[in-house]
Parts: sequence; C-alpha cells; structure tokens
Amino acid sequence: MNKSSLLFSQFPVLAGVDDQTQQAIAAHAHKRTYRAGQMIALQGDPSQAAYLVVDGRLRGQRCSVEGREYVLYDLGPGECVNFAAVLDGGYNLATVTAVSDAVLYAIPAADLRRILGEHPALALALLSHLTRRVRHLSDAVEGLALYDVRIRLARCLVAYTHRGKESEAAQGEARLCPPYLTQGELAAQIGSVRDVVGRTLRSFSREGLIRRERGRVVIIDLVGLRREALLQQPARLAS
Repeated sequence: MNKSSLLFSQFPVLAGVDDQTQQAIAAHAHKRTYRAGQMIALQGDPSQAAYLVVDGRLRGQRCSVEGREYVLYDLGPGECVNFAAVLDGGYNLATVTAVSDAVLYAIPAADLRRILGEHPALALALLSHLTRRVRHLSDAVEGLALYDVRIRLARCLVAYTHRGKESEAAQGEARLCPPYLTQGELAAQIGSVRDVVGRTLRSFSREGLIRRERGRVVIIDLVGLRREALLQQPARLAS
C-alpha cells in the first residue's frame, strides 16, 4: 500500500477527495514521531504545519496567564489538527501535546495552502471538517456559559464512557476510558478547578452515581449520571 492509499484509508477528512489530490497531499506529508508529553504546537506561535494522526493520542488546550488550562479537544488515530490556523496563516489556536507516544503526518503550511488552491475538492472536505469543529466548540461554550460544574462534570464522565465504547454491564457499571484521569485533568476538561471537581465527585459518590477505585472513576448508575448531564431546567450559575 503506497502512502497516498494509506492516507485515504485512515482519515475521514480525506474520504471524499480524489486520488490526484491524495497524491498531492502524500507528496508533502512528512512522518513525525513524538514521545508522550512532547509538545507539537504552542499556542500563539506562528502556525507551521497541519497534522494527521496516524497513531497515539493528542490533546489541544489553551492556557491563561494565571496558569489555568482548558482542554479544547482530545484526538486519536484518523483525526487531524491545526488546519484552521494553517488556512488563515495565523497563530496556533491551542497548545497541542502528545498524550501518548504518537505518529503523525505533518503537512507544511505553505504546501497545504498551495494544494488547496489547486484542488478545490480538498477545500470542500476541510470546510466540512471545520464546520464540525465549530459545532463542537459551540457546544463547549454553551456548557461553560449555561451549566454549572455538576452538570458539566456529569457530561464529561458520560462522554468518556461513550468514547471508550463501554456497554453497560449487568450491574449497570461502566469504567471510564481513558481509565485514569486526575482531578486536575477533569477540571481542565470542563473549565473548572481541581478542588471543585473533587467536591463534585464526592457528591456523585455519596449519591450512588459513581465510586472511586484505585484512582479510577467507576460509574455505577449510568442512567442516573445521564439524567444529571441532561437536566432540563433553568441553567444554574456557571462556576
């Protein structure tokens, strides 16, 4: 299988792109490997490349001057990152870090912009991708603006069970995927702080929604947690 065929088979963003465009992308895609914890792009730096994730997991987050972090997205194999910054020739919108050892294809910014000018089908494919990303970010803004930490955390926990493709066991339990997230990492996911997340987890535990097990969160009442995540009532004050 040549590199263009590999790109075509692995990346949904390229699924509707013709073979000629695939070959143009493959000609300028450079394989890169990163160790877990290694930075790939720094928020605010000029954008140098867009990336296609072959293997491993990446995290994109923004940081305030006070050191608070907010996770914009977690990405895995078949997904892509940094296209928006490359398209407008601006700065990186987020700091992107390898959560695990990762293998990527890097497409230099200048090459990608030239390919877009020559292959309109790729422009349409990226437009669809960026529209989905805008929807994701709009949902995140809604959560931050309209819901308190309790609802946001419930949604985050439920979302991780879905990412892990966990089926409810006979006892109704589901373990989170990834299996271990610190309170600080959960806080960064929902735009809160570690202490508030810790108090909310303890509240969920007292109410029989979850239990803590060797640092892991085990959901023991997924239906109840979904109910918390989907409360249909006037929004509480965001925290």
